[in-house]
Amino acid sequence: MTDSSPPLDCRRCASCCHQREGTILVTDEDIAMWKRLGRTDMLESLTEGHFGQKAFAIGPRGACVHLGLPGAPHDCSKYDVRATVCRTFRAGSRQCREFRRDRGIDPPR
Repeated sequence: MTDSSPPLDCRRCASCCHQREGTILVTDEDIAMWKRLGRTDMLESLTEGHFGQKAFAIGPRGACVHLGLPGAPHDCSKYDVRATVCRTFRAGSRQCREFRRDRGIDPPR
């Protein structure tokens, strides 16, 4: 059986960006890249994450502090230097579908 549903549009969803504090983890390589690029804005947006790692802070809307642009609430304001976890996350993956269900976008199983 094939999936005939339309492709997922991340720019209409952003469920993966709506997480609990300390769960959108960044890698040591991300931190090194931001330091090399002089992106203190990225470094200043980090907080303590799970497992002793660093993570993006979560803002008052319950989403990553980098989520949202004027007129584009589901766009990343730091897309050009986003973290590895953001670059490798796949629309339609099992985790994506779980996040969508958690936010009430997809029906429960």
